[in-house]
Amino acid sequence: MDTELEQFDAVKERKHLKLMKAHQNNIVISDMNLLDKFKYFEDSKLNESKSLLYEITEHPRFHKRYARGRIVRVKFGVNVGSEFSGDHFAIVISKGDTMMSSTLHVIPLTSKKHLKNIDVGNILYNDEEMAKLNELYENTTDRKKRKEIESCIKFYKKRKDVISYACVDHLKTISKISICRTINNYDYLPSLKVSPEILEILDKEIIKEYTL
Repeated sequence: MDTELEQFDAVKERKHLKLMKAHQNNIVISDMNLLDKFKYFEDSKLNESKSLLYEITEHPRFHKRYARGRIVRVKFGVNVGSEFSGDHFAIVISKGDTMMSSTLHVIPLTSKKHLKNIDVGNILYNDEEMAKLNELYENTTDRKKRKEIESCIKFYKKRKDVISYACVDHLKTISKISICRTINNYDYLPSLKVSPEILEILDKEIIKEYTL
């Protein structure tokens, strides 16, 4: 019995040593004050640990269903090399998603023009939805609600003239847990969806990129 306990303690100690080394490496990276994808390195590591704990403690069996073409915002984290990193909007390309599925296939969006990126236009700023928000703001007297509406207006106003590009070569399978929450109840992101024409273009690009 003592031998089994000793073996268990030895394994546990080795695990802790690895975690301590990983923690030390993260501290070294954090102290470098790097920019670009490392700008939110600490937030990324914290979100990663929270997501893992949520998965372990909550054991979610059912997940939100996402329609094909829907736009979501994803925490991609900080990844190695040129792998996609940071928080980015993405287009859901999964077909027939269900509440039993914990993952999605998505194509990340960027505002950076590149030879391989597909121009999908200004799909984040919606004139009709913004008009609704502005009207609601003008007709609402509750200070808390006005503040929430205003935060959504400001968020999307920054994207008024921003063209989005779909990074087909960064097509990725993500956990639904990594999808960001909406800003608040007034965020119109859940209503955003790309057109069938854009989906058809992306389908053709996926075939070109990943098949012979």
